[in-house]
Amino acid sequence: MKRLMPFSAVFCICFLVCFGLIVGHPQKAVAHLHMDGGDDRDKNHDKDKDDRDRDHDRGCDQDQDRDRDRDHDRDKDKDKEDEDRDHSRDKDSEHSKNDSMVGSFLTTIVNYGTGGIASRSVITLHRDHTMSAIDSGQGGPSTEFSSQLGAWKRGCDGSATGRTLDFSFPPKAGIARVDYKFDADQPEDTIKGTIVLTTFPLNANPLDGGGTVVGHFEFTGQRIKVP
Repeated sequence: MKRLMPFSAVFCICFLVCFGLIVGHPQKAVAHLHMDGGDDRDKNHDKDKDDRDRDHDRGCDQDQDRDRDRDHDRDKDKDKEDEDRDHSRDKDSEHSKNDSMVGSFLTTIVNYGTGGIASRSVITLHRDHTMSAIDSGQGGPSTEFSSQLGAWKRGCDGSATGRTLDFSFPPKAGIARVDYKFDADQPEDTIKGTIVLTTFPLNANPLDGGGTVVGHFEFTGQRIKVP
């Protein structure tokens, strides 16, 4: 018991001193606590603000990159549209130059050498280089035959050639091949040339030579226009 007395006395003294300090200076103690907590809060607040600023700057940079990409894509699309327009104009100009014969022409066909009128016809040269023709003599009286269908192509010297087929009806059933040669350097909206008419039996191949040449003709034509 005597050995515990000094320790108890020391403990009591220390407790009273600490209590006296707290009671005597409560505002300083509280201020010290608030100061420590406030510093931590300010540091956290500054850190959060820095993070938000960095995120905002990063977002702005991404938006600017997207805007630049959109502008670049828009410029590319505009350049392509301009290129397509130029190509289309060049193509139209090329068609106009190379296919000046495209269209329908009212023609007069005469017998070669004599000049006597054999028939009138309408010849159509299509842009895809197919060809069609109708003839006033299709209904007879000697032979009845169908309209003509075929193809044509442009020559290097400005001339052109065409080939059509038609069918004659019974009792003279057969196939006729009509070979056209269009002269070069004709006045605008006109055509001129020669025709060779060759007939074949119905079971023959009119594209493989042979046949019987039954006529040579000359023709002139004028383009049909809408008034």
